[in-house]
Amino acid sequence: GGLSGLVLTPKGEGFIAVTDRGDLLRATFLFGKDGDLEGLANASLQRLRDIDGKYISNRPDNRDQDAEAITRRADGSYLVSFEVTHRVLHYEDLSAQPSLFPMPPGLKKAPRNGGLEAMTLLPDGRTLVLTEMYRTNDQDTADYIGWLLDAEGESLGQIYWPASGLYRPAGLAALPNGDVLLLQRRYTVAGGMGMRLAQIPAAQIKPGARMLDLELARMAPPLSVDNFEGLAVHPDPAGGWTIYLLSDDNFNPLQRTLLLRFHLPEKNLN
Repeated sequence: GGLSGLVLTPKGEGFIAVTDRGDLLRATFLFGKDGDLEGLANASLQRLRDIDGKYISNRPDNRDQDAEAITRRADGSYLVSFEVTHRVLHYEDLSAQPSLFPMPPGLKKAPRNGGLEAMTLLPDGRTLVLTEMYRTNDQDTADYIGWLLDAEGESLGQIYWPASGLYRPAGLAALPNGDVLLLQRRYTVAGGMGMRLAQIPAAQIKPGARMLDLELARMAPPLSVDNFEGLAVHPDPAGGWTIYLLSDDNFNPLQRTLLLRFHLPEKNLN
């Protein structure tokens, strides 16, 4: 439960997910003869360490545990972002003690449970991070605030995503051409859970930009939808892209942990 950020293994045969309690879930995919995703194998849980070397999940409260996003860097190391105690940790090895990655300027102003929800490494080495609830003002139509970071974690400037109704940023995944897929989620009492997936062109990903997106998909009941927070993409050998969506059940018995797999044809990308 509580699965948030998602990253695939380099060959796409499995994944690593971070949880709201500072743990990692590793697993490999099981596919049927028709190529459909049927289940998982070799699943294992691992506890993440903090900068003091101690396990994050051993903290007396949960203010340090809430991992929300994970991305793999070109050198094979990982970045993991956390809410509540806002920070990004750099892991040379996910089993080892991390170092503190530079914090984007102004991140401390983000709401306690609305910090760095989405993060991805771009092909040029920059990192794009986007907050869940930190906005330019208190209006419902205000832009969500993010940052572009260089390879050392220093800020290249803020970047903005214009709000799309009740949807909030939840996950990011970069494509090799520099475009980025953005996963969003929403919840209303009347409509329940909802998911929106959009594409942001590479040309818009620059400091100070308002990243206007192009909608690719939208899901709501009665479709199989829950609190989707994890997003990952991998080239499909037959062409186009394989997209994985992972939901966070918030350790709530009324919610579900879902892992969904989709094929996105190249022609569907703008």
